[in-house]
Amino acid sequence: MPTRWYSRHTLMTKPLTPLFWLLWAASAFATPSPAPLPTTGVYPTTQDQLTQRERPTSATTTYWHVKFFLRPSNLPAGGVVRVLLPVSDTHQEAQRRTLRAPGFRFGEEPANPNVSGVWVRNHEPNQGDIEVEYEFAVSDRIYDPPSYPVGRLGSVDEATRRYLEPSTLIQSRDPAIRQRARDLVAKAQTTDQLLWNLYQFVATGIRTAPATTREDALTVLVRERGSVTGKARLLAALLQASGVPARVVGGLSLDDAAKKRATIAWVEANVAGTWVPLDPSGGHFGWLPNRYLALYRGDLPLIVHPAGATVDYEFVVRRIRKGGSESPAAAKGRVIAPLQPLARMASAYVDQPLATVVVFTDQNLPRTASERIFREANEAQIDLVMLTVPEAPRYFRQQYLQRLIANNLPLVQSAHVLVLHTKDDAGLYAALVLGEANVKLEDSRLVVAGQFPKSVGITLASVLFRLLDAGEVVLIPQMAKWSALWALVRANVIDGTPMDEEARKWGLKPVIVDLVAYERLGSWRKVVVGAWARAVTAQVPLQALTFILVLPLIAALVVVIRVIVGIETFGTFAPVIVSLAFLTTGLKWGLVIFAAIVGTGTLVRAALQRVRLQLVSRLAILITVVAGIMAGLAVLGASFGVGALLNVSIFPMVIMSNMIENFASSRAQFGSREAVRLTLNTLLLASVCYMAVEWGGLQSLLLSFPELLLAAIVIDVVLGKWRGLRLLEYKRFWPLAEKRQLWR
Repeated sequence: MPTRWYSRHTLMTKPLTPLFWLLWAASAFATPSPAPLPTTGVYPTTQDQLTQRERPTSATTTYWHVKFFLRPSNLPAGGVVRVLLPVSDTHQEAQRRTLRAPGFRFGEEPANPNVSGVWVRNHEPNQGDIEVEYEFAVSDRIYDPPSYPVGRLGSVDEATRRYLEPSTLIQSRDPAIRQRARDLVAKAQTTDQLLWNLYQFVATGIRTAPATTREDALTVLVRERGSVTGKARLLAALLQASGVPARVVGGLSLDDAAKKRATIAWVEANVAGTWVPLDPSGGHFGWLPNRYLALYRGDLPLIVHPAGATVDYEFVVRRIRKGGSESPAAAKGRVIAPLQPLARMASAYVDQPLATVVVFTDQNLPRTASERIFREANEAQIDLVMLTVPEAPRYFRQQYLQRLIANNLPLVQSAHVLVLHTKDDAGLYAALVLGEANVKLEDSRLVVAGQFPKSVGITLASVLFRLLDAGEVVLIPQMAKWSALWALVRANVIDGTPMDEEARKWGLKPVIVDLVAYERLGSWRKVVVGAWARAVTAQVPLQALTFILVLPLIAALVVVIRVIVGIETFGTFAPVIVSLAFLTTGLKWGLVIFAAIVGTGTLVRAALQRVRLQLVSRLAILITVVAGIMAGLAVLGASFGVGALLNVSIFPMVIMSNMIENFASSRAQFGSREAVRLTLNTLLLASVCYMAVEWGGLQSLLLSFPELLLAAIVIDVVLGKWRGLRLLEYKRFWPLAEKRQLWR
């Protein structure tokens, strides 16, 4: 298997020789051999026996920051240090990883199910320690051991069969171990009984003692005592001797603010394709708590290094925030809900917080400002969590925020102050997902800051107030710096200063929406607020409603431009539907998608012209081509991380196919120049409609004031009776008017 080496200036691939693998295997399981570069394995020390733990009824997730320090000494140039790195699985999710290793080249060697980090010493002097930082989301792993008749475990694939084979330290074929396994499972009728009998024997019949040497399974059985790792090896040997594939797992107990070298070990038994966790030293049968981090699977050394060198290491663990719980049904088979990959989280966790502040934002803070704010949060004993989504068109930012909020509902419910800080009204719409989930903020405060009309903010904030039962909703309808928002939140939490009073000190003009403000709304406005609140409660997204409401306004704008200005397009409805698509993709990518679909479709249409098919058949083929193009663009978007391309399905295939047909017909009838002109006019009109809706905030305006649709009808009626010249016609006939003036 190739090893990928990463340096500051080069990237090359270097295959490993069979001799290298033999040396590595010898160093992992035996004493150093007389090879040119012998290696030594570092097996971590173990903890004392843990107390018996009661199995939880539901899974919870906790977020941890783990820093791993590695200090190699006497390592020659070209010397190699290998460390098993934790990988993401159904129990744990790596949110972020950073590396710092001056004087070393780094590479990764995947060896299923593990990954080894490989550091190679450069020729220049060593400049410091190797540091690996992780942020992990770890959840309780809860499984019910499958119940099958003993001896009917089903087929075992080749990848799992190797976990039935004995090793130097797990002697599953030793007569003493096989006899003890037969005695323990003699009366077991099902596999879960078999697992329980073997687990109980090791958990209660084998005393836990500190490890002085590397203990094998047989030694632990004979002495009836062993370390945490020794007991895990014995349980794995007994399981294998009973016909159950089993493996030892090495990991770390994540204790808050702990600096440690000790690791723990447990066992995973494979029953009908399910890996069931068994921890005889910790008292966990069929489950693992959310402080167990798996570093590697298999009875392997954590660190391998040349025999002449010494390696010191330690872990520094810190909990960055707590998570929430799931129902027992949801916990089975899915134990972790990772954050939206595009989101970034930063937090300041304190042991006994005065209050919890949760922030969702689309604004990236400067590093110095964020460090200062988190330092102030620690000093004030405020548990601060900030989740940031990347810069994107409004539609996608809103989607990202909604998903981020939905994935962190327990965190939101624990907040005393919830802040939504966006550059427009995306935060107001994103918060509505809390209403869809029937979340109640009770007496918590909701702060929404962004550039949006005050009247729009009051209507949507009233909907939120009615849905969430918040103590108050604080609107800041202007672009506000996060430092100012943090100041008013901190003053309110620490000193009880009203937010509107503190906001005025920073030049902000807040609007407080509470019970009093809600009662001041007019009768019609209360009807609108109540209607949207009922729609959200019924799981109807208001974003979809805004698209429906904005269609008549876009159509009215198209009528104005076509009747008054006189721009000709491919019909009336085509610019409307294309501009609606631009609202989801953004103008730049919308134009790219339009050009790709219409351009490719036109080429296909030209090829079909020679076949002499009927119109219906040509349209059916064009629809197929358009569908294939959209699917291809979606795959490209997923491959290159372009979110706009993932929503190309919003383009109605029939409309696009008709546009391709219209382009081809116009080209055949009027020439290529006229066909291109109509296409550009259609794009121009769609772009103008997009800018009017997106930059003018018409979507939110219509949602807050749906009566504006009547104005659109009035415009349509007035312009429907227009019989005068269009503006472009004035330009067209102006030379004739000048000549007539001369004739006079």
